[in-house]
Amino acid sequence: MIQRIQSIYLVLALVGIILLFMFPIATFDLTNPSTNTIEATASLDLIKQANTFDETGCIYTFVGLNSVLLMVIAIVVGLGTLVSIFLFKNRVIQMRVVSVMFMNTLIYIAIVFLSTVDGCIADLEAMKIGTVEMHYNVGTFVPLAVAVLLFLAQRAIKKDELKVRAADRLR
Repeated sequence: MIQRIQSIYLVLALVGIILLFMFPIATFDLTNPSTNTIEATASLDLIKQANTFDETGCIYTFVGLNSVLLMVIAIVVGLGTLVSIFLFKNRVIQMRVVSVMFMNTLIYIAIVFLSTVDGCIADLEAMKIGTVEMHYNVGTFVPLAVAVLLFLAQRAIKKDELKVRAADRLR
């Protein structure tokens, strides 16, 4: 039945994945140490990949390389979530698909938080260009909500499967 609670969780997770393409993951502010003003701003997005501070290419390399990987993972999670919404007749396969999408979301989160941004910031500061501050945006925290929603959907699917098995046992 498509009106079950897990379908609502899956639809909300799909909306979260769509939101990832609309909001930046992080922004970087390059501050001039002598005047203490922000001279440039770069952002890490899933779609736009051409923001950089200078010719060093450090931030550009991060944005280009990891952004493509993050975009692929987000598309896979979105498509898998969409497919799992319509697998309501086969709960075992639906549970497996949702668990794989949950793992992919965790990989996405790990890439965002464990990437080499800090090394690039240290390189830019070592070249005396200025200080770089990184600010997490909405695109950083949406995957956390998606992971929670996928976990809740998986639990709801498992409860449904246990109810069906218990009813079959009583027959």
